[in-house]
Amino acid sequence: MAVTALTDAFIRKIQIDRRKDFVDARQPGLTLRVTPTGKKTFSVRVRSLDGTEQRITIGSYPDISLKSAREMAAEKRVEVQKTTGNFNHIRRKNQEALKASPTLRELVDEFRAERTGVRATWTPRTEGGKSEAERRILSVFNPLLDLRAIEISADDLAAAMRNYNPPSGKPTANGQCSRARAYLMPVLDWAAGREKFRFSGLKRLPVLNVPDMRDTADPASNDPSITGKRKRALRREEMEKVLPLLAHPAPACLAMRMNPIIDVRPIALRFILLTAARLDEVVTMRWRDVDFQRREWLKPSVKMTKGPPSPQLLPIPDVVIGILQRLPGYERRRQEPDALVFPSSCNTELQNWDRITKAIQRESKTSDWHRHDLRRTSASLMRLIGVDLGTIDRILGHNIDHDREGTSRALDNYLADLDMGDVEDPQRTALSKLAAVYAKLTASPS
Repeated sequence: MAVTALTDAFIRKIQIDRRKDFVDARQPGLTLRVTPTGKKTFSVRVRSLDGTEQRITIGSYPDISLKSAREMAAEKRVEVQKTTGNFNHIRRKNQEALKASPTLRELVDEFRAERTGVRATWTPRTEGGKSEAERRILSVFNPLLDLRAIEISADDLAAAMRNYNPPSGKPTANGQCSRARAYLMPVLDWAAGREKFRFSGLKRLPVLNVPDMRDTADPASNDPSITGKRKRALRREEMEKVLPLLAHPAPACLAMRMNPIIDVRPIALRFILLTAARLDEVVTMRWRDVDFQRREWLKPSVKMTKGPPSPQLLPIPDVVIGILQRLPGYERRRQEPDALVFPSSCNTELQNWDRITKAIQRESKTSDWHRHDLRRTSASLMRLIGVDLGTIDRILGHNIDHDREGTSRALDNYLADLDMGDVEDPQRTALSKLAAVYAKLTASPS
């Protein structure tokens, strides 16, 4: 190999009969290899940290200029001199690892498989459906889903949230993006072995060099319209106007396209008020879940504030039993035990809740309340009429705070199989008192 003061003029004019290497006199290790066909390739020869000598290809001339080749050779020398072993082999293994690394979509799927049944937000409501966390992530971070997770930066994640447009037509998507960010954060932590996933047995193997969601701003943090946990409960004057509309058949003034006899959405909302149930619990309720003799409603899978979903047996008062007995499907419940209690006109789960809610708000001249606010209103009313917090928690299907109640968790099932005779269940008593309050509000003049 000849040491040569390489210049652009020299490189352009040089012609040889057999392959020859020219070592640059200015940049240590920079080599120009010229072949009889005229191909000219830059490379750099350098020793790694353990003394292994190797040749790193930089690129072809004139695609790579002499000036750029010298700059790249200097960078490669520093990079290789910090490496132990063959740099080319390491780079090839990294490239193979990149090809084998999961996309963001695949990473979300992996995490879901780990968390289904453990966290309610990662457990699909219906078989084959998407969980709440998945739906949020797939919607907000859609542009990044098919990229390799290790190629995504915090800036990319922030841009996806900044550019997301809500399909609902709301003026901002800060709330949706904030939830999607919160759901994706543990996915990336698990993949990287960070935070609570840093211990062996909890983190993903192999761990991935993925961004930390904490390096992105929470879109909801500076949004004055988002105040954190929703605390809306309907006032007395609002309830007096809303309750008469929660009836079956559906009031004609709501002007729904569905036949009022078939439209059970308004009465389903009253059912939510009388049981403090979640909307999804009512929507998926089936006739087999109700024991009319014992006056009990078995919820097969209730979302818990901690841990996986669990069944809940809710004692229900006579008022609630009466509502169920007046529904169109009651007479067929024995022949069709798997039928939905509150079905759509196609006997599928009820939809179009926004439409019926807006119609009720229009006719009652109320606004700014959601279906979940009805559940919160009932919980607040029970507290006002003296129901203890433990009973309210049991009705809502929340985890019981035994420390707050001064009780023992070990006795949760103490009375499970005992016939208590005339002893009224405190949950049924509480719901009966709640029904009496709503009856008085319904009878109050608007």
